[in-house]
Amino acid sequence: MQKEFLRPVSRKEAYNTHILYGTNHEFGFDYLRDNLAVSPDHQVQRGHNFAIIDEVDSILIDEARTPLIISAPDTESSAFYKTFSSVVKRLDRDRDVAIDEKHRSVQITEAGIDHVEKVLNIKDLYSAENSRLVHYLEESLKAEFLFKKDKDYVVKNNEIIIVDQFTGRLMHGRRYSGGLHQAIEAKENVLVQQESRTLAKISIQNYFRLYEKIAGMTGTAQTSAEEFFKVYNLRVVSVPTNRPLLRKDLPDLIYKNDEAKYKAIIEEIRSRNKEGQPILIGTPSIEKNELISSLMRQVGLSHEVLNAKNHEREGEIIAQAGRSGSITVATNMAGRGVDIILGGNPPDVLEAENVRNCGGLHVIGTERHEARRIDNQLRGRAGRQGDAGSSQFFLSLEDDILRIFGGDRIKGLMSALNMPDDMPIESSLVSKSVAQAQARVEGFNFDARKHLLEYDDVLNKQRKAIYEKRQKLLGEGKSPQALQIVDVLWMEHLENMDSLMDSVRLRAYDQREPLLEYRREGSEMFVVLMSRVEEALMMISKEGDKASMNVPILASPSKPALGPEFDNVGRNDPCPCGAKDEDGKPRKYKKCHGA
Repeated sequence: MQKEFLRPVSRKEAYNTHILYGTNHEFGFDYLRDNLAVSPDHQVQRGHNFAIIDEVDSILIDEARTPLIISAPDTESSAFYKTFSSVVKRLDRDRDVAIDEKHRSVQITEAGIDHVEKVLNIKDLYSAENSRLVHYLEESLKAEFLFKKDKDYVVKNNEIIIVDQFTGRLMHGRRYSGGLHQAIEAKENVLVQQESRTLAKISIQNYFRLYEKIAGMTGTAQTSAEEFFKVYNLRVVSVPTNRPLLRKDLPDLIYKNDEAKYKAIIEEIRSRNKEGQPILIGTPSIEKNELISSLMRQVGLSHEVLNAKNHEREGEIIAQAGRSGSITVATNMAGRGVDIILGGNPPDVLEAENVRNCGGLHVIGTERHEARRIDNQLRGRAGRQGDAGSSQFFLSLEDDILRIFGGDRIKGLMSALNMPDDMPIESSLVSKSVAQAQARVEGFNFDARKHLLEYDDVLNKQRKAIYEKRQKLLGEGKSPQALQIVDVLWMEHLENMDSLMDSVRLRAYDQREPLLEYRREGSEMFVVLMSRVEEALMMISKEGDKASMNVPILASPSKPALGPEFDNVGRNDPCPCGAKDEDGKPRKYKKCHGA
């Protein structure tokens, strides 16, 4: 019989309780939906007082750069994405494009432009008559050269589903913005959906900063203590374990190349499996997950595979991952918050004792992650609650983190070390370089999140002001039409602020500080926005709701009229005025006369 406290309730009823449990995404989207509501009865949240966040480093740091966005379909053609997907597949990776893996950017070279123009049979890709094509090309380049199948996304049921790089789980319903998702759909030959326009957005960082007080718990916060304090004014306190930690964390084994590393991993698995020890192998992506699985099948090692593609069996696989002789190959899905019971589940006292005598669960890491916290989470699956356990990482000088962030020292070692491939490198210099590479990545990502927050803080103040204005109108019982005007003007303002962010970055070449420029011009744009809101409200109050259909919401009152050559120009098209950026390429309309 169903208990009373387990009955389904509405969101409004749930928010009226004293304590509410839920996901960070739903809380954030409820906040945005409340500020798009046309009636107070449709709003559910009632203030932001105190939030306790489980796995706080995952929410406030790992997902900090991911904005929550509510969008509506736009009317862009999907055929262009299919065309350009075909075009970029023909480009030469070394000659036609310049790829920066560290900053995850890709630029087309002059040779690449010539190649595209030849394939499309056009004279000038950046001319006014071909203005719409540049946007499709840029997004298609990102999709082809920066985003990888079974690492950044998977193809399932004829759609593209984003993979959370920190948890390894599928992010259903989430889409890349700016046409990137459409470009990936074209790349993988699935249905290309319409582009979208942003109605409302907020970052995870700024959503939780709405609360008067926040606190959280996690087992891996210490390495990010500086960021917690600087961004959220939160201090990290280490709580002693309930029982003494018996896990043995063995030193890293570092090989010259991937082939030698994987051979060593397979031999280690075979050796420990003979002793009956359960083994958990952690991989950074689905692609590497399936590679390890394939290598084990070749040598006849029976095992289970856990990744976002077969998450339906997650509970069953994890339940038996601690049984004697079990081998589990998993992505980060098996990292955070997963309890692996020695002996299997349901618990068997005798079986559990046999596993402890074999050394407990042994964890093998196949690569170092960008953040030490993720490595620590993987290690933490072994030796829980005083159990026996061990862990070890197998690295290669060809691993992404060492190849991209290791610097010249690592590159020099790859050629200088003259030893057999199957012999692990035992060098304090290499171990130190690995630690430095991770620290460098963590610092790089911290700076990126801090930089994003500085820009988002500008928009956050504007968001609060416009939402307060909207809430006041809602309380005054204004019709759905003072509210539609506000929503449409705010939507356009969000697009203009995005365009402004793109354009101010180029001003660094002119010895101007982009953030200061963003703050100054963003403030001016917001003043114009509020004046347009007031003008629209006055017009509606004088002429009635029907006047809302005739309010000129697409042009600023202070913006001069443009000539006919500016008609039907897309936001990402080259500006018809002929202006060029510092790199010589035509300036986009949204960064010029369309700003």
